[in-house]
Amino acid sequence: MKSNKKKKKSKSNLWLGIGAVAFLAVIAWFTLGGSGGTSLPAGLKLVATMSPSYFSNDPKAQAAYQTAKDIPEVLAELPCFCGCMQNFGHESNLFCFRDEHGSGCSMCEDIALDARDMHKQGFSIDRIKEAIRSRYGRSSQ
Repeated sequence: MKSNKKKKKSKSNLWLGIGAVAFLAVIAWFTLGGSGGTSLPAGLKLVATMSPSYFSNDPKAQAAYQTAKDIPEVLAELPCFCGCMQNFGHESNLFCFRDEHGSGCSMCEDIALDARDMHKQGFSIDRIKEAIRSRYGRSSQ
């Protein structure tokens, strides 16, 4: 009889252990960013951006901020050529939309909206970068 109880207890401990390991695996998955998000090349950052609804009186700005919300992984890989990377420490076009800077700069908006359009057409990130550099880049950059 004791052998049966021991087997049941051993079996329930096994299931408890398996459940605990599964729970920890799920926590680790989400904590380490394995929730299905897009992985970025080393050194690139995704930053929080302002809500597009804040710019309801400016359709172009609203569209650019919406783009930053929708495809941050694309904008994070694009340089900005308005001077903000040198003057304000921005690391990418995505940084332009952390605050109101993007709404006051037509180049920041244009880069984001062009990237959105190319992304919708299925262009690769390398092709989008090439097109943005070709259109907005200066010979010094």
